Amino acid sequence: MKLVVGLGNPGKEYERTRHNAGAVLLGRFATNRGIARWKGRFDSSFAEGELESENFFLLCPQTFMNRSGEAVKEALYFYKLGGDDLMVVHDDIDLAVGRAQQVFNAGAAGHKGVLSIADHLGTNAFYRIRLGVGRPVLKGQVEDYVLSPFFPEEEEAVGRMYEQGERLIENWIRK
Repeated sequence: MKLVVGLGNPGKEYERTRHNAGAVLLGRFATNRGIARWKGRFDSSFAEGELESENFFLLCPQTFMNRSGEAVKEALYFYKLGGDDLMVVHDDIDLAVGRAQQVFNAGAAGHKGVLSIADHLGTNAFYRIRLGVGRPVLKGQVEDYVLSPFFPEEEEAVGRMYEQGERLIENWIRK
């Protein structure tokens, strides 16, 4: 059994922002695999699926990013899963727009959602998919930048990134 977590902030005003790339990817992954039944559980949107006889859960915390760890810890504890069974999908300003990268046991690099999860679990030993959203020109603009939508000229690269992210999730579930 595997748990895939898509990070984002709740609310319509955040839906299409760079910071919600993880939740957007998880929604696409579910839709493209015919998973339409989401329910409220663990203070999150929660769904179940199966891929080649491997069961998995999808979780999008409905807390703000810096409280994501609470929902993740509760779900892991309930299903008696460990870090090897956890994949967290999130935006990353240290990657160029359109890149997707899988890592394991890596530092949070200041990402508040990843920090919250690592703090609640007491470890960084879990899988992640980092989704490149690019970096603002000025360091002081990070918060406004990640809470803004992608530019129209970035949409093609973002689409490819989501496709690559879906393949990474699928391969991870299968392994």
